[in-house]
Amino acid sequence: MKKYEIVNNGVSEYYIVTSKKAHETEHFAASELQKYIYKSTDVLIPYFSDRCEKRGKEIYIGTLPRDVYKELDMSTVEEEGFTIKTIDNGIVIAGKTPRGTLYGVYSFLEKFLGYRCFTKEVEKIEKMDNLTIDEISIVENPDFEYREAYFRFAFESDFAVKNKLNANLASIPLERGGHTKFYNFHHSFDDLVPPAEYFEEHPEYFAEVKGERMPTQLCLSNPDVLKIATEKVFTWIKENPSCKVFSVAQNDNSINMEKFCSCENCRKTDLYEGGPAGSVIHFVNKIAREVKKEYPDVLIHTFAYQYTRKAPKYVKPEENVIVRLCDIECDFSKPFEILVNENNSEAIDFINNINEWTKISDRVYIWDYCVNFANYLLPFPNMYSMAENIRLYRKRGVRGVLQQGNFSYGGGASLDDLKSYVIAKLLWNSEEDTEKLIEEFTDCVYGKGGIYIKKYIDLIAKEFSKYTMKIYDNSDSQYINDSLIEECENLFVLAEKNAENEVVLERIKREHLAVQYMRVSRIENDDIRKKQVDELEKSVKHFKLTEIFERCDLDWSFDCMRRSRFATDRTGYKENFLYYIMK
Repeated sequence: MKKYEIVNNGVSEYYIVTSKKAHETEHFAASELQKYIYKSTDVLIPYFSDRCEKRGKEIYIGTLPRDVYKELDMSTVEEEGFTIKTIDNGIVIAGKTPRGTLYGVYSFLEKFLGYRCFTKEVEKIEKMDNLTIDEISIVENPDFEYREAYFRFAFESDFAVKNKLNANLASIPLERGGHTKFYNFHHSFDDLVPPAEYFEEHPEYFAEVKGERMPTQLCLSNPDVLKIATEKVFTWIKENPSCKVFSVAQNDNSINMEKFCSCENCRKTDLYEGGPAGSVIHFVNKIAREVKKEYPDVLIHTFAYQYTRKAPKYVKPEENVIVRLCDIECDFSKPFEILVNENNSEAIDFINNINEWTKISDRVYIWDYCVNFANYLLPFPNMYSMAENIRLYRKRGVRGVLQQGNFSYGGGASLDDLKSYVIAKLLWNSEEDTEKLIEEFTDCVYGKGGIYIKKYIDLIAKEFSKYTMKIYDNSDSQYINDSLIEECENLFVLAEKNAENEVVLERIKREHLAVQYMRVSRIENDDIRKKQVDELEKSVKHFKLTEIFERCDLDWSFDCMRRSRFATDRTGYKENFLYYIMK
């Protein structure tokens, strides 16, 4: 087998080459390849355009330099996929799109130089004197077309790009491939037909609930509502020409099924279709058909959420409609397929929902959850179950996945960085070894203390899996007890003791906050708890966390901890929540 000696004893005969017509993302891809080969081998490989004469062996970035596309079969390469292929004395790294080419470069670095980007601050690359690869011809495509780790630090451009996330909220410039940009990313009925603008004069535009019109959802059978909403979507499209996905989705105001419209016409549609998703899909389809006439490459996004999770019997979403199915009600302690075997009704219903929607739509996305929103610092050890669920989604035909965690501006603790990394890797290739991903991360991010963090992860995953684990649990839940907390504390003492420097120690201490939160929030004596909360608050603010309860003021949240065991007395929550999100 032929060998390609890119670097041999500190010398390289290769050049990195882009086309004179190269996209700016391809230029960036070439510079990244040059930079990381240099970091690994201390050899700087020259990089230039194919407008220059050939000087030696070459690594081609993209399909255009020296017309290498003539030697490539790109028929199986999908939009964000790539090929890495050796040809004669050259090597090609090329995607169907510039973004795919950039992903190909990072995969090349991962495969041959041991490159990893674990967090926005922690990377790894192997030091080597020689870089030699065998003949290779591979094609790699992502398992999901849309991949989002909905955590604050995962929005950072470098982390997202290097881990092949094309997330809506990631700040990825065009130079680095851009991202999958949504307009009005989630619940949008209030933005399409604002109650403040229309409800007083036109209550008939809004949901009829028990005979009374309420501004909770829209009346989807009202032709004026359709006209106003369609015009608003066209306005959004014209004002946001770089965006290709626009949201036409129900409001997030209640799990109570009585809050959607039950007027005669809406009820008639829903009865015929077997549930409220019927009127939603009919409404969304009408807008999608109009959009497609003028903007055939634009997609319309809607939810199958709470009362609309069950797919309609007859109507099918248009080809340009994304249906995002949400599992907010589910138990996340074990993989859904195991819960089904245990006769867990929520898991049974959700897998049925996946099967129903994927039968009638080729573009089903999942909105998943992987943190405790009521208590951001409580452990939520779902890495192993999440991995199996992602594989389930892939197997069942899901096309996109968002995993929602702590998206507050200070970011989170409670293993959020690890989850972001594991999510990114599995959404690209769901068959990655979860155990290996976690071990690599803990070893590199937490150094000599990593072995104890890994033991902590496995301990809480095992103990929490014995009970139901939901996203709004408190610290009085069955899976938390004094004995478990003591075991966790002992592991963190060992992890901190073995930290090789202050930087690593700080990372470990940040994760230690989760165990401290479990312990402090459970203290029964009010006076002792208040003093311990004061210390915890200092630590949380030291690490610049901005929320410990979702979208709630930090000082108010600690006051809740002081006045009630398990932080269950959240008097003023509604007012605090509304004030905080408006600040």
